[in-house]
Amino acid sequence: MITTLKLFGTGQVTLPKAWRDKFKTDHFIAQETAQGLLIKPMVEDGYFYESDDEFGISFPLGMDAKVVADNLKKANGKI
Repeated sequence: MITTLKLFGTGQVTLPKAWRDKFKTDHFIAQETAQGLLIKPMVEDGYFYESDDEFGISFPLGMDAKVVADNLKKANGKI
Protein backbone atom coordinates (compact mmCIF):
# COMPACT_ATOMS: atom_id res chain seq x y z
CA MET A 1 0.00 0.00 0.00
CA ILE A 2 1.35 3.41 -0.94
CA THR A 3 -0.16 6.46 0.72
CA THR A 4 0.54 10.14 1.21
CA LEU A 5 1.30 11.30 4.75
CA LYS A 6 0.94 14.87 5.98
CA LEU A 7 3.56 16.54 8.17
CA PHE A 8 2.00 18.83 10.78
CA GLY A 9 3.63 21.98 12.18
CA THR A 10 4.55 20.05 15.34
CA GLY A 11 6.60 17.56 13.29
CA GLN A 12 4.01 14.80 13.64
CA VAL A 13 3.05 12.43 10.85
CA THR A 14 -0.12 10.35 11.18
CA LEU A 15 0.05 6.77 9.92
CA PRO A 16 -3.08 5.32 8.29
CA LYS A 17 -5.36 3.47 10.74
CA ALA A 18 -4.99 0.25 8.73
CA TRP A 19 -1.23 0.29 9.37
CA ARG A 20 -1.61 1.12 13.06
CA ASP A 21 -4.11 -1.74 13.48
CA LYS A 22 -2.02 -4.19 11.46
CA PHE A 23 1.19 -3.81 13.45
CA LYS A 24 -0.35 -3.55 16.96
CA THR A 25 2.35 -1.23 18.32
CA ASP A 26 2.67 2.41 19.29
CA HIS A 27 6.40 2.51 18.49
CA PHE A 28 7.98 2.89 15.06
CA ILE A 29 11.53 3.44 13.79
CA ALA A 30 12.18 6.00 11.06
CA GLN A 31 15.40 5.36 9.16
CA GLU A 32 16.94 7.43 6.40
CA THR A 33 17.98 5.26 3.43
CA ALA A 34 19.36 5.96 -0.04
CA GLN A 35 15.79 5.61 -1.35
CA GLY A 36 14.27 8.00 1.23
CA LEU A 37 12.62 7.50 4.61
CA LEU A 38 11.81 3.98 5.84
CA ILE A 39 9.29 3.58 8.69
CA LYS A 40 9.32 0.22 10.50
CA PRO A 41 7.16 -1.02 13.38
CA MET A 42 8.88 -1.92 16.64
CA VAL A 43 7.45 -5.22 17.80
CA GLU A 44 7.39 -6.31 21.44
CA ASP A 45 7.67 -10.11 21.81
CA GLY A 46 8.54 -12.55 24.60
CA TYR A 47 11.03 -10.95 26.93
CA PHE A 48 11.92 -13.75 29.29
CA TYR A 49 12.40 -17.34 28.22
CA GLU A 50 13.30 -20.40 30.23
CA SER A 51 13.79 -24.07 29.39
CA ASP A 52 15.40 -27.06 31.13
CA ASP A 53 18.91 -26.17 29.97
CA GLU A 54 18.84 -22.42 29.39
CA PHE A 55 17.15 -19.11 30.14
CA GLY A 56 17.52 -15.57 28.99
CA ILE A 57 16.07 -12.17 28.42
CA SER A 58 15.25 -11.04 24.92
CA PHE A 59 15.59 -7.32 24.18
CA PRO A 60 13.34 -6.62 21.20
CA LEU A 61 13.06 -3.09 19.90
CA GLY A 62 10.63 -0.89 21.76
CA MET A 63 10.96 -2.64 25.10
CA ASP A 64 9.90 -0.44 27.99
CA ALA A 65 12.61 0.18 30.61
CA LYS A 66 10.29 -1.02 33.42
CA VAL A 67 9.80 -4.32 31.59
CA VAL A 68 13.59 -4.74 31.32
CA ALA A 69 13.97 -4.05 35.06
CA ASP A 70 11.16 -6.48 35.96
CA ASN A 71 12.69 -9.23 33.82
CA LEU A 72 16.15 -8.65 35.29
CA LYS A 73 14.59 -9.15 38.74
CA LYS A 74 13.07 -12.45 37.49
CA ALA A 75 16.46 -13.59 36.20
CA ASN A 76 18.33 -12.59 39.38
CA GLY A 77 19.82 -15.61 41.05
CA LYS A 78 19.57 -17.83 37.95
CA ILE A 79 22.83 -16.61 36.40
